[in-house]
Amino acid sequence: MSRDHSVDPFSTFLDATSRRSPSAQVPSGAARPTDALPPHATRVVRALDGRPRTAVGELRSELGLTTLQIAEAVEVLRRLELIEVIPEGTDEALELTAAGRRFAEGSR
Repeated sequence: MSRDHSVDPFSTFLDATSRRSPSAQVPSGAARPTDALPPHATRVVRALDGRPRTAVGELRSELGLTTLQIAEAVEVLRRLELIEVIPEGTDEALELTAAGRRFAEGSR
């Protein structure tokens, strides 16, 4: 079975996170409105704004996202260098980078 027709959620995740688009690039030092981000990524940025390092599992539960939704949002934000993913025990934690804080500030 080809990946395009797979119902395996992991294949779907791999396919979704491997797509590239011109809008997935943030010019150095420039912020853009959060409506340029996928909706779940926007929610993650807003939730992390003004907070210290936050566990992915805690954020997922707080926002009511599925594992796939949080994984896709984290991957987009990581690629854009708006968040840092930090290993923390059996989970990972997220923290806005300096660029992420500027981005969040510009979207308020």
